[in-house]
Amino acid sequence: MYIEYIKSAISSIRNNKGRSFLTMLGIIIGISAVLTVLIIGDGMKATVNGEMDSIGATTISVSLDTTKTEKTFSKEELDIIESNISDIMGISPELQFGGYFVAGQKEYDAFVTGSTPAPELSGSVTMEHGRFLTKADVDDGKGVIVLSQSAANIIFGYEDAVGRTVTLDSYGEETELTVIGIRKDNSMDTAYASYGDEPTLMASIPYTTMADAYGFSLDEFVDSFSIYLDSEDKDKVLAQTRAVVENVTGLRGENAVKVSSGYGFDQTTDTILSIITAVVAIIAAISLLVGGIGVMNIMTVSVTERTREIGIRKSLGARTSSILTQFLAEASILTFTGGIIGIILGLTLSYTICTLIDFEFVVNPLLVAVVVVISTSIGLFFGIYPARRAARLDPIEALRTE
Repeated sequence: MYIEYIKSAISSIRNNKGRSFLTMLGIIIGISAVLTVLIIGDGMKATVNGEMDSIGATTISVSLDTTKTEKTFSKEELDIIESNISDIMGISPELQFGGYFVAGQKEYDAFVTGSTPAPELSGSVTMEHGRFLTKADVDDGKGVIVLSQSAANIIFGYEDAVGRTVTLDSYGEETELTVIGIRKDNSMDTAYASYGDEPTLMASIPYTTMADAYGFSLDEFVDSFSIYLDSEDKDKVLAQTRAVVENVTGLRGENAVKVSSGYGFDQTTDTILSIITAVVAIIAAISLLVGGIGVMNIMTVSVTERTREIGIRKSLGARTSSILTQFLAEASILTFTGGIIGIILGLTLSYTICTLIDFEFVVNPLLVAVVVVISTSIGLFFGIYPARRAARLDPIEALRTE
């Protein structure tokens, strides 16, 4: 019986192709708009989180309160701390200095980070050519450097500059460094390199080499470092970091060790992006309401046009529930079909937009299933009134209708 209802509904839709398409159009636009917004929102969150990771969001910062202690971290203490904290990729002092890169007759503003292998081990750095810093580079204070893609292109005119040399002018003291790797640009590299006519070029060198190049003592200068780790291990690492650092430095009970994490900031960023996506999706969903009203309007017209047919069917014994089911089936088929087309259109639009603006294309299968359910539910909800109206028609009055 239900198959007959569906066949009858499909036949009615086919007999009024133009009107049926216009009815579905509102649903198609609404579903595709909502799905596009939600997918782009998920892609935006994934992209932003990826960028945050690339600039050190998966780190824990440890520093000494200079108002409570004059102590600093020696290289030996840093090595002991690193070996005694479990579930981490490594640690690196927070050393960053300016200066100039000298290549040929040209000078370029430089922003140099004194680092360890930890950023690459944690996935914060992606290499395009060559390699990143190793423990041997750090232990031996080797004269090596890793350039960003932008820095390599601007200094040498091409990207793969592994093996070339560049001179670091650290405020009058020059140090010749060999390029051992080119890392992929992150958002900060791109922003600094494209700053007007005087770009600032980003690079990393061993922090021990930085001490020699800039003329300071590690044992007297380093008062902070970053711990690189997987974000899933942050809670475990946070629980043990303070105790380990206080034990190694002999500062237990002095409350001089400060430990901070970007975890709360990560959550705040994700919450803000989710709210923005939700607000835009709600605005887009208004078109679904308009589409639903369109379905109700067209179905009401259909009932009016088929009043005599309904009267004949009821006079031949058709039950009220049969008439109701037939019209609900017609409304559901219209909205379900419109929903499927809207999903295809939404996926196509979102993929195109994500590709154009360089967002990750993230599709949640559950989201697609929910959209299908919503589109069908709209047909049922807005089809109830015209269906009930058709089912309640008096057969005698209906037969009198011309």
